[in-house]
Amino acid sequence: MEVLVFDLIGKMAHFRQYYTNSSSLSYFFPPRTTVTGIIAGVIGLSRDSYYEIFSEDTMRIALAIRSPLRKKIQTVNYIWAENRSQLNLSAGQHTQVPMELVLPGDYREFIVYRVFLWHRDSGIFSQIAEAVVGERICFPPYLGISECLGYLKFAFRGEAEEKFFNGMVEVNSVVGVEYFKKYGCFLEPREGALYVKELMPFTFDAERRLRSAPREFVGEVRSGRIYLKGSGKVYAVRGDDREERIIFMED
Repeated sequence: MEVLVFDLIGKMAHFRQYYTNSSSLSYFFPPRTTVTGIIAGVIGLSRDSYYEIFSEDTMRIALAIRSPLRKKIQTVNYIWAENRSQLNLSAGQHTQVPMELVLPGDYREFIVYRVFLWHRDSGIFSQIAEAVVGERICFPPYLGISECLGYLKFAFRGEAEEKFFNGMVEVNSVVGVEYFKKYGCFLEPREGALYVKELMPFTFDAERRLRSAPREFVGEVRSGRIYLKGSGKVYAVRGDDREERIIFMED
């Protein structure tokens, strides 16, 4: 299985949790729906036109956290408008909304997420790969909202080899809670590790409605490494002079 591997990099991010209201809280890492939107922008697909092309049946994605992460609440000053005609500040009012931002552990560094991508259609896969490798991006990527601009950096193209484990394994990607239920494995505690669990939308249908119920994913926000104990299946991807073990979000 050939996969394209690239990094999504930026100074800050905001991936709005769908179940929050007045306070805009953020996930620590982007949902699958956000990643597919970024990929669609890479090759210039228009809004709401790519849900079937990038469905869980045709494309597989693994997401790795490659930098320490933290969060901070920042109050944002918005325009108070009840209709479009008031967007020119004619109402003369503002409203302040708390917004949760994801930041790098060290403010001098960057947020880095690594994406592993496989697509059933070799033509679409090649189109995405050529755009990422050649840095010919149609729409600039951003980390959740347009105020959090980012950029993509090609890592490598490699083979994902299916491997089964029995005992302990280190995984470099986020892991779906459904995966734990399927294989019966569990997290191995490690000193200094900080695991988070996020409930996220997973995939849309052609009408931008959720195709399935939201899913939960576990990520580690300090080192990005998750240790599993038990038995199960991972994919070994070789590149960058190292082997990374991942679990696709669809598993």
